[in-house]
Amino acid sequence: MNPIRLCIRRPLNAHDVVERLSREGSLSLVPSGDQQNKQDAEEYYSFVMNDGMTMIYVVVDRATSLPYVLLNGPLSSQSAWLLHMLGVTEDMQAIMQYCQEATHTEDKIDAICRLGIAAYFDEAQPEIVDMFKQYIRDADARVRQSAIFATSFIGWPEFEPLLQIAMERDPDARVSTIAASAIRIMRESDWNDTEESSTH
Repeated sequence: MNPIRLCIRRPLNAHDVVERLSREGSLSLVPSGDQQNKQDAEEYYSFVMNDGMTMIYVVVDRATSLPYVLLNGPLSSQSAWLLHMLGVTEDMQAIMQYCQEATHTEDKIDAICRLGIAAYFDEAQPEIVDMFKQYIRDADARVRQSAIFATSFIGWPEFEPLLQIAMERDPDARVSTIAASAIRIMRESDWNDTEESSTH
């Protein structure tokens, strides 16, 4: 079973989530083994479900400063449901709605980051590809750059045609350069391994 990655509901931060999860009887906070690096301790928290094997990690993404949770273990689906019931996480439908409603540049960039985090372990979905297609054509170069970074992070092969167009036609040279780098990163990633494993 693949890990599950979920975005934390706006406007909660990682500390809000840790506080809520600490009050939940079926979870236990795992003490940090390394207190030497205070920054790491502040940005990474571990909880274990009462089965003793399912882990819930509360993480602040260093690239975007967005908090998310990573679930791993036999009860990952149950822990995802628990986090939703506790009002901690956003589902993909809520994130997609946020993407569709965002009109200001900063909101669009935030929405892109959340969509990238939520889609990371998922299989390619046409509606998400279409959403990134809109972002890669946005009038603001910062939005286009953020979308390109996110697509290379997600790594779906379906994004390559969008990146190819951005590399060849974007009016901003920086965006074109980033698109070329994103294509290279994605081609050097484990796309082929993923495709081969899915056919066996």
